[in-house]
Amino acid sequence: MITKMKLADPKSFVAKNQPVFVYDIHKSWEQNIKEGPIWKSGKFPPLPQEKKYQFLGQRLVSPIAISAGPASTKIWTDFYFKMGYGLVFEKTRRTIPRKSNTAPNIAIVKLDHSIARENLNQKLEATMEDSDWEKYQCMTNSFGNPSPTMEVWTKELIEQKKGVGEGQLLGCSVTATLHSGATMEDAALDLLMAGTAAAISGAQVLEFNLACPNVTENSVEGEMFQDEKLVACILREFKKRFSALPCGFKFGIYKSKQQMKKVFVAAGENLDYVSGINAIAMTVLGEKGEEILPGRKISGVCGRADQIIALEHIKWADEIRKEEGLKYEILGGGGIITPADVDRYLKAGADMVQIAAAALSDPLLAYKYRLFYGKI
Repeated sequence: MITKMKLADPKSFVAKNQPVFVYDIHKSWEQNIKEGPIWKSGKFPPLPQEKKYQFLGQRLVSPIAISAGPASTKIWTDFYFKMGYGLVFEKTRRTIPRKSNTAPNIAIVKLDHSIARENLNQKLEATMEDSDWEKYQCMTNSFGNPSPTMEVWTKELIEQKKGVGEGQLLGCSVTATLHSGATMEDAALDLLMAGTAAAISGAQVLEFNLACPNVTENSVEGEMFQDEKLVACILREFKKRFSALPCGFKFGIYKSKQQMKKVFVAAGENLDYVSGINAIAMTVLGEKGEEILPGRKISGVCGRADQIIALEHIKWADEIRKEEGLKYEILGGGGIITPADVDRYLKAGADMVQIAAAALSDPLLAYKYRLFYGKI
């Protein structure tokens, strides 16, 4: 539906010398978080006055969320709230501190189409040329879910909540830090500790990130979404203590709809929403076959490449909740680049969508969606 509202051209908010990304892919994670988004104009679009969308029982100004990845610390969450997003997730946090993977953490993948399941084992080529994004709209990232101490991030979360406007929500994503020999009980305890810390520090939506493909110490961390007993346990125990706080979990690639159903059914009524997909773990190298992201040949591919599998998972999740009579909502993501993609994912069954790569390349996406597809 095309809006009748007269809004300014999105280009009027962008400086002529604006870089391709608001995140400098040639600098470390720590530098980017400290320096904040690169937004040369300093201009922001007017925030919507009406809350026309709904997610998790709340009326929101936009059906687009910022995924747990692009935004970390108050300087970044404030930026995306000012851009008019309905839900902004704080970057995934841990109960113990962890440094980011060695920089660079982002590279542009030379792939201009979506990846089908049968091609997940192929090797991809990447470049550090920012301008290549315009052609391919595909990137790989590998941060490893870095986190400051729990004392630091919980105090900042309290401050971040002050940047939330009317019709907006602040989410926080948490994960477990697992070491060799860790049991399901170890993972559940760590997740619940982190979730509790986020809940009492002001998070309005909680996400258990069970699907990070970029943790180098223990690959099990990225596969926790496959374990129906773990998922059921953490959601059940969390909801016993915070029954009113919406919570869900982020998933990666399921091999089949049946596998997804087993996990979702186990979660049952304690599952408020599901979030997925995360980036697709694939082999990504430089043009000469070298490691383009130091120390890791496999990293998470996101952007246009994810669209086929992302839409498949949204369709499955929508079918499962209807078949099983479940109440969870779907926060769909993976490969959303344009306002048309947002519309397509919502029509596929998502209740709300989330962006990560696009949040770095086009922070005005929520405004553009409002301009071209927003409800009248």
